[in-house]
Amino acid sequence: MNDHTDIRADDVAPIPADFLFDREHPVLPIPFTLHLPGGSFQGLGLSLTALHLGPPPQGARVGRAGARHLAKLEFNCEGFSIDLYPEVTVTASDAQGAVLQFTDPTGAHLPQLRYILNSFIAGDLVSLGGLLGHTGPTRVKPAKSDQGADRVGAGTARRVAAVALSGLLILGALAAIYQRYTTSYEPRPVFVTRQGNDMRATSPGQITFLNPEAKSGEVLYAISANSGDTLNFLLPCACEVALASGIYSGATVLPSDPILTIFDTNVQVRVQTQMSIEGLTKAVNGEQVYLDMSDGRAIPVQVVQTSATSEAALRGDLYMPVVLLPDEGALNVADIGKPARVRLKRQIFPGLI
Repeated sequence: MNDHTDIRADDVAPIPADFLFDREHPVLPIPFTLHLPGGSFQGLGLSLTALHLGPPPQGARVGRAGARHLAKLEFNCEGFSIDLYPEVTVTASDAQGAVLQFTDPTGAHLPQLRYILNSFIAGDLVSLGGLLGHTGPTRVKPAKSDQGADRVGAGTARRVAAVALSGLLILGALAAIYQRYTTSYEPRPVFVTRQGNDMRATSPGQITFLNPEAKSGEVLYAISANSGDTLNFLLPCACEVALASGIYSGATVLPSDPILTIFDTNVQVRVQTQMSIEGLTKAVNGEQVYLDMSDGRAIPVQVVQTSATSEAALRGDLYMPVVLLPDEGALNVADIGKPARVRLKRQIFPGLI
């Protein structure tokens, strides 16, 4: 048994003649002239599928609905015109105007018609019918020779700027490398102090007596040595006394440890610090030593080694006490207490500097 039901042609709704044409494409108000065998007509609107005409001139006619014509579609421009020759079919006509459709919307006229419509939508073509307008730049393009000169000039300027920037970067890198190779700093700060004579421990032991107010010839301090002896130290003059840091009655000292400093009546400055083994070696090998003051002055100094320096080296200390000797008059009483930093500078060409 076959369940298929036959469908007769009379039962199928008829397809309207304007199927796929009506309202499928927007109508744009582009003026044009349509030439038919029955006369010439002014267009009011145009789409990819249809043409809308204005009232027909006296004696002109488009024909009845369904009539087909080979038409001339003319767009009048300034100094020239664009003509297309599509086949059209009349769909409606009365005294107020007519509507025609392109019989073959995809015919040979389509690329040119689509270009005109797209240009109008984009705003490039602002009017048609006696004038073809353009909303693009109104400035006259420079001659090719001028453009070439401008490009050459701009390219040269960019190259010069790139070379200059590269040169500055190279100089900066070289300066940083030179600074790193030739300059080093000691980690410990330096303080400018009043010049005096140090009294140091001569034997390891413990301070059992301390009298900073002692008079000339009186016992200034005493050390109970590890050997069992008691060592008394007298103040040799009527001088001012300043105890070293960490010294008090009962403190333990080692040989060459500073106990106190004796100042005479002359007020002079002295620069003492502790330099690392590496820094002292560089100074001994001829590197220039500078004292960079906190006020921006760079004072050349000589590194003077004392007996305390030798004893620290024999003990294997990492930092050794030294005296920095500046040029006469480079430092004065006003510099006492100011901090500074030791800078060492290597000479690349010692024979030329």
